[in-house]
Amino acid sequence: MNKIKNSSMFFLWAGAAISITEIYTGGIIAPLGIIKGISAILIGHIIGTLFLAFGGYISFKGKKNAMDKVKDSFGGYGTKVVSILNVLQLVAWSAIMIIQGARVVSAQIKIPLSISIFAVGIIVFLWSFWFNNYTKKVNDISVIILIVICILMFLGIHRGTGNIKIGGSVSFTTAIEMAIAMPVSWLPLIGDYSKDGKSGKGVFLSSFFGYFIGSILMYALGLYITVFTGMDIIQFLSSKGIIASLIVLLATVTTTFVDICSAAISSKQIYNYKDENRVTFVFCLISILIAFVFPMENYQNFLLIIGSVFVPVYTVVIIDYILKRTCKLNINFIAAFSAIFGVIAYNYFTNNNLGIPTVFTFLSVMIVYYIGTLLQSKIGKYSFKI
Repeated sequence: MNKIKNSSMFFLWAGAAISITEIYTGGIIAPLGIIKGISAILIGHIIGTLFLAFGGYISFKGKKNAMDKVKDSFGGYGTKVVSILNVLQLVAWSAIMIIQGARVVSAQIKIPLSISIFAVGIIVFLWSFWFNNYTKKVNDISVIILIVICILMFLGIHRGTGNIKIGGSVSFTTAIEMAIAMPVSWLPLIGDYSKDGKSGKGVFLSSFFGYFIGSILMYALGLYITVFTGMDIIQFLSSKGIIASLIVLLATVTTTFVDICSAAISSKQIYNYKDENRVTFVFCLISILIAFVFPMENYQNFLLIIGSVFVPVYTVVIIDYILKRTCKLNINFIAAFSAIFGVIAYNYFTNNNLGIPTVFTFLSVMIVYYIGTLLQSKIGKYSFKI
């Protein structure tokens, strides 16, 4: 891949953030109301997007993709496990995006959902092939169009409707965590693109502001739709005619192709191959099949599971980058132990509603990993070869 300009990097991550899943998640936060909801969205995105941008910066400095940077901390065997988990979450994300986009398209043009799922999936594959092999300008222009249309829709909702009481409940800290989880879910793949950036500062700022602006807009849009109309997100978009369909279709492809392409890149840690387009097609096909059966009622749990895995993993990566350490052997046992500890800690904090799980997990893993490496340095090498 050629060098990515700062402007294209900005639009790449803005496009990744502008998606129906983010609108959907904003709707889940609606029981908090506008003031608390916006506050939770802002706090969560500041934390999550800082994680994301720093992860991209680390890959740029090392000129390595995301999983190669994980390999620097966890070793070859450890990275295979992380890569498998990453491929699984990326394929699942792609399926979620495809089915949510297909629902709106199906309702608008009155075709069976199964046909709509298949059609959206094929468009995602073609967009993935186009982006990697031809030009990024089409993606940039599409994202600009999306931002303008979404702002117009946002203003229309605010002017045209009144406040409606929303059922259900969500805690303020859970809302913050759901806002964190979305940018964090991109951590295991941002390096696949940021390594090809123009400069470290440009990578950090363009990815941070691109994702932050796009995602804040989407969450706020979902929040406002639900609070001011009382309608389900899919139902609302389905009622808005061809403009909503254009938003959904463009948002689906500008987000999902990033997942699909990175799933192909991550899979090289598991099995080395030469034909990336063929692997991209296979992952698109798998995502389409999953879209037919994915249980959307478990979507919120899916978000939290992502945080529980990749926050601990990237805490280790960040600490090793700061301390300038590299694992060149097969496995770093202390890193693996710290990540497993982090998964357990994250779920404990989440299940007991203790503080902000991502922040508490980051601090816990940082302490455990740092102490573990200090102890290990007293008794042997940084990592053990097996």
